[in-house]
Amino acid sequence: MIQLLSAIAITLFVIVFTRLLSKQVTARLVAATSLCSIAFIYVGFSLKGNPVSSILLEILVAIVFYLIAVIGYSKNNLLIAYGISLHGIWDILHHKAAFVTTDVPAYYPLFCFIVDVLLGVYFFLVFRRPKKTKVVINKPGMSVFDI
Repeated sequence: MIQLLSAIAITLFVIVFTRLLSKQVTARLVAATSLCSIAFIYVGFSLKGNPVSSILLEILVAIVFYLIAVIGYSKNNLLIAYGISLHGIWDILHHKAAFVTTDVPAYYPLFCFIVDVLLGVYFFLVFRRPKKTKVVINKPGMSVFDI
């Protein structure tokens, strides 16, 4: 239960931070930075008494998420939202060492999964929002060159 409440609190903080500082920091930058950060946390966990194979696996996966963030930042923001959500699957693979045996704190995969899903949905909605378009009212006698 504490993982759920903590994950919701962290997610709300990131959302409020993103909205309050929207004039200084773009949602795209916050999302890309978040994706890079969450990916490399598992690398840190892997350095604590895990075999080299676990360390290499975590580094490789973190690089993949880093590339998703960079490509998403430069080409298509939605890739970042998908990357954050996809990281949630990576979290589940760590849960109780079901598929990935890197030794991580027992609470962390579920906590991170919840944050990833919530942030992924939030950024997906932000990036799917239609861009503001300029509305031009055609007045009598106005030509297309007057716009």
